[in-house]
Amino acid sequence: MQSEHLTNLHPGWVIGGWGIAVSITAALYLGGVGLGVVRPGANALPWLVASLAGGFYIGGLLVGLRWSDAPILHGVAISFFSVLVWFVIASLGDVDAFDSAPVVLGIVLVQLVAAVAGGWMGRRVTLGRAEGP
Repeated sequence: MQSEHLTNLHPGWVIGGWGIAVSITAALYLGGVGLGVVRPGANALPWLVASLAGGFYIGGLLVGLRWSDAPILHGVAISFFSVLVWFVIASLGDVDAFDSAPVVLGIVLVQLVAAVAGGWMGRRVTLGRAEGP
């Protein structure tokens, strides 16, 4: 039985998973720019959302594979750490990258769902239950 308790939350894995997720997100986005999927002056939001989903899924997956206690809580903490980093950066400087609240909330929701899904799948793979029905 999995236990989603705060005592099973490991801050090191949260920060490490977030770092991996951000790195993979950046690599996917830059790969899209390099391949010409994202063009200057065009709407880059769909590719940004796809990159975020892939990056945070893999970040959550790696945390779920290595630390399988509380995978859902770790996924939530990874996305909350993004909000915390954004708040610190916005407090220290003038950030006008996203003007609309729905876009920012949508991005946070994508991060949350992807990190939780990755952590949950990592736990399933660790326990040997990743086979189909």
